[in-house]
Amino acid sequence: MRSYFEQITFGEKKMRKGISLVITFLFTIFSFSQIQQDTTQIEEVVVKSSTRQKQIQNNSKPIHLVSKQEISRIDPSIITPVLNRVPGVFMQQGALNTNRITIRGIGARSQFSTNRLKAYLDNIPLTSANGETTLDDLDIEILEQIEITKGPNNTQFGADIGGVIQLSAKEISIDKNFSKYTNLFGSYGLQKHSILAGHKSDNKQILVSYHNLQQDGFRENSNYQRESLNIISELYANENTSFDFLSVLTDLKAFIPSSITQEDLENNPSNAASNWNAAQGFESYTRGLFGVTLNQKITDNLKNKTSVFTNFKNAYEPRPFDILDENTTGLGLRSNFELQTKLFNRNASFNFGTELMYEWHATTNYDNLYQEFPNQGSVQGDLFFNIDQVRFYQNYFAELSYELTPKINLETGISLNSTSFQIEDRFLNDGIDQSSKHRYETALNPRLGINYEVGRNKYLYANISRGFAVPTVAESLTPSGILNTDLLPEKAWNYEVGSKLNFFNNALYTEVNLYSLHVNNLLVARRTAEDQFIGINAGKTIHNGIESLIKGNINKGKTLWQPYFSGSFNFFEFDDFVDEENNFSGNDLTGVPDMIINVGLDFAWKNLQVFSNWNYVGEIPLNDANSLSSASYRLVNLKVAYTFQIGRNFDIQLNAGVNNLLNEKYAASVLPNAVGFGNSPARFFYPGLPRNYFFGAQFNYDF
Repeated sequence: MRSYFEQITFGEKKMRKGISLVITFLFTIFSFSQIQQDTTQIEEVVVKSSTRQKQIQNNSKPIHLVSKQEISRIDPSIITPVLNRVPGVFMQQGALNTNRITIRGIGARSQFSTNRLKAYLDNIPLTSANGETTLDDLDIEILEQIEITKGPNNTQFGADIGGVIQLSAKEISIDKNFSKYTNLFGSYGLQKHSILAGHKSDNKQILVSYHNLQQDGFRENSNYQRESLNIISELYANENTSFDFLSVLTDLKAFIPSSITQEDLENNPSNAASNWNAAQGFESYTRGLFGVTLNQKITDNLKNKTSVFTNFKNAYEPRPFDILDENTTGLGLRSNFELQTKLFNRNASFNFGTELMYEWHATTNYDNLYQEFPNQGSVQGDLFFNIDQVRFYQNYFAELSYELTPKINLETGISLNSTSFQIEDRFLNDGIDQSSKHRYETALNPRLGINYEVGRNKYLYANISRGFAVPTVAESLTPSGILNTDLLPEKAWNYEVGSKLNFFNNALYTEVNLYSLHVNNLLVARRTAEDQFIGINAGKTIHNGIESLIKGNINKGKTLWQPYFSGSFNFFEFDDFVDEENNFSGNDLTGVPDMIINVGLDFAWKNLQVFSNWNYVGEIPLNDANSLSSASYRLVNLKVAYTFQIGRNFDIQLNAGVNNLLNEKYAASVLPNAVGFGNSPARFFYPGLPRNYFFGAQFNYDF
């Protein structure tokens, strides 16, 4: 068996990457040759509507749409496989509650969370003012589609370096009442029960969703249970005004097995880290998100969408090194004006607005006395740390889309971002007050793009954009709680060219993107103990990459074939990176695979659907020295669904599937630059699930 630690020479890596590009090119040519022009046109690829598809194609932003059908390819317990089929996106999933999303390598050095990107649910931010994003709480079954903008290209959402993930809740397409019950059962104690009910009439629609998800897990100390209630509604005051209401409530308790060593990954992947197992470590929280959005047509050419929102999180997390008690409350406003007008007798669209977020974050830490009380799990001891932090985030933006000619569209935009925060020390260790205030320098982020229609439904584009990212709470504080005011925000310039091409009456859709993202003031978390990090600015990285996408739609009578291919080929490296006495310049970026490939075929015949996926993830450098790497792996996932009608209003769908069909042993997530303390080896790995099965049923009734 190949070792999970490998020393790969620079030449070998480049050769493998070169071979992968040749394979991609040949695959593309083969796909073109196999698609016949007599295929029947079907609904445009991964779109909610043909209008939205046209907007995305005639746009210089690298936007990827994930349709409702693509979301349904998986078992509805986890969103990771959906995102990992998007070129340029990589979501590592150590457990149902332990994940990290990176876009084009941005955020790969984050230790335990997702940052450097933003996420929204129907115009309401899921990203905190602290810059951290959590998608785990959302029930996949309430989603209609996912729209991902890669890189700092979406000015109106803050120009975060990684990009933006926009989630859209299900829409009720026609006036009706309906109810749906879904259950799911699977390996390792997986159970999910969901109830959805909806109503739509002339002046209102409402969707209510409840789900309960639980799993024993295949590892020690990995029990998981989550309940969530979602209420999404829209009221139409008149033909020009409507109100959207959003409510998401989540209650979670998830035990944490933590990362393991190379030896355990290869021989005992079901083990938990010994200290986490002894402490019976877990995280539990109650989280809420509430928002109201006013949609108003002010004139025939001017529209406004304004949202006010609030959120809270009460969390408790016993860990081997301490017990963490956190409380967060946030309040925010987002307003966007859209003006359609003429400029020099040419069509122009002007967007402008603001997003403001105010967040209170209280953190207390207690001693964990689990070693003094064997076999009892975590026992709370004395308080030793207590701080409050207030963050204020501001984004002001303006975008212009201008039709230079009937075939050339020019886009430009600018965002103005400011983040400030205040820390109040409530513990006063040894009578020393470590309270402080700080404001990061205001960031001005411009963008310029151009889109050219070379033929019917065939577009070429180019753009240049600037983005930024400020340190999170964890990165901005020293282990003793002192604010590190020397830290600078990351800044980046992105340069990109690409194509969005439809062929054969929309039976074949392709995308190719080439980009170069240059990041300065790289934020690095230097580990000083298992639970302690020091944030530093360590240098520069260059993210050069190629993304490709091919989607086919071949309709033969009652049979529909939908082959697809997506590939991300990453040439990410440290341009200038010196950490203390170590010079890592020229090394590959830590925590990112050199390539990700997805190949699959969706098949439909009458009421039968078959979904298949082959996923390849390349080697991942585990440390900045590139002396250690995780092994590449290949996953095969299958799902079959059959729907049958009973009467006019009742239908049932039965589905079953298998994940990791070949029972690959692999690391589903890695911990970059893990360090072993004492005589313990470093724990780099979160093992992926072995072969696992699922089956379920969905009962739909329309009133």
